Amino acid sequence: MRRRWRAAVALSLVTLLGVAPLAACGPSPAATVSDRYRTYYEVFVGSFADSDGDGVGDLAGVTGKLSYIHDDLGANGIWLTPINTSPSYHKYDVSDFEAIDPEFGTMQDFDALVAKAHAKDVRVLMDLVIQHTSSKHPWFTQAIQALQAGTTNKYVHYYDFSTTPKAGYVQYGSTGIYYSAVFSPSMPDLNLDDPGVRSEIAGIVGFWLGKGVDGFRLDATTSYYPHDAAAGVAFMRWLESTCRAVNPQAYLVGEAWTDATSLTSLYASGVDSFFNYPFATVSGKLNAALTARDGTGLSQATQAWNETIHAANPAAIDAPFISNHDNPRPSGYLMRSPQLEKLSAATYLLMPGNPFIYYGEEIGMVGSGTDPNKRMPMVWSTTDLTGTTKPPPGGTYDESAVVPVDQQLKDPGSVLSFYRAVLALRNRTPALARGTYTSITAGDRSVLAFSDAYQGTTVYVLENLDSAPHVEQLDAMGLPASVKVRDHLLTDGAQAPSLSGRALTLPPGSVAVLR
Repeated sequence: MRRRWRAAVALSLVTLLGVAPLAACGPSPAATVSDRYRTYYEVFVGSFADSDGDGVGDLAGVTGKLSYIHDDLGANGIWLTPINTSPSYHKYDVSDFEAIDPEFGTMQDFDALVAKAHAKDVRVLMDLVIQHTSSKHPWFTQAIQALQAGTTNKYVHYYDFSTTPKAGYVQYGSTGIYYSAVFSPSMPDLNLDDPGVRSEIAGIVGFWLGKGVDGFRLDATTSYYPHDAAAGVAFMRWLESTCRAVNPQAYLVGEAWTDATSLTSLYASGVDSFFNYPFATVSGKLNAALTARDGTGLSQATQAWNETIHAANPAAIDAPFISNHDNPRPSGYLMRSPQLEKLSAATYLLMPGNPFIYYGEEIGMVGSGTDPNKRMPMVWSTTDLTGTTKPPPGGTYDESAVVPVDQQLKDPGSVLSFYRAVLALRNRTPALARGTYTSITAGDRSVLAFSDAYQGTTVYVLENLDSAPHVEQLDAMGLPASVKVRDHLLTDGAQAPSLSGRALTLPPGSVAVLR
């Protein structure tokens, strides 16, 4: 039944489209506005929460932690890293696109997760890995069998094979068969030009959207057509249309680990968002601004970036982040300083768009070097290990210095409590995510200042990136005479920002929100 339904969906689609600091026990910081703008929480499923005691995180574990993700933290969307059947721990080499890997549970577990998430108005994104398959996928094994027998079948056309060595191709065993594999010999590249492959992809997205998934994170988009950027954009335009035909509100966010110019060009595909790599990680503009205490430069860069992506796609939604499962965790390069972690969080979580938080970032987890060390078990507690997973294969990072969730929830000065406060502010101030961002030049370059205009309301934000207090003259910055300090955030428990006449005093590391 599943295969027949999927094939019918695929055929119809191909025919249609063509080839303020929040107290730990205070109110929930969850959002009150339900639309396409969300704060997403990336869950590396195998390392997040274990429901059955086998040491591997699973879907039922994620379901059990939705109250933490939504009610405690304030996120209103989740991105699940791959959950399809796969021979690897990370699941980025799929062997069945329409099944749940048994390590993570059952389809019933998935349905329960989606149902509970939607009951909380939490959107669910799946990782869509369609640049390649596992070498264990039946499509690939049947193609190899045909080639070895000197015959052919439709699956031979699903991949790029050769009888001679080529750059980017690997040999299948000791045979004379070679195939394209950008990432690994265990990940043969799909031929995305093949109508059969496109029909399969249409069926896959239709299947999961039909199951209630709200959208997809598109893995490795720059590798769809690594030597033809225009073809990659055209393919994503087809994929976007294919998803919209099933669910017009489906949300797509692409991974494109590339430079700003190349990333901007991808927005012409119509894909809603691309992860904002130019601003992210240790080498991005956000960390550079924190290091140099250059608030003016950062606000100007943020305005320019948003204007650029909206020129390419007027409906674009930026996707800021500072860490994910492929990059070093920020606590390490922020010297494990709670104040710097809070300042970094405030900086990117107050940007427009849909920010993405990597699990454990909000409690200061660490990890760098090999990939497994960036994907270590979520630290829920040091006394009650229920739900704690084993490290992934090869994971050796020591997380013993990390203060666990249960302790940080009780500490109003913790990094986690600060994340809660930022998200509560973001969720009760719709203009922050949705507004038109305009850079404001403050009197001191270390003050990040900007406005967000949305539906007739303008919000003004000033963030002091410095370790010294600063006094800013609102008249000199062009702020209206009627504005008052309506909200604030503190990174070190210092005195709150204060307005005396038209002079705003910003303590070190503080954020003031004026309306």
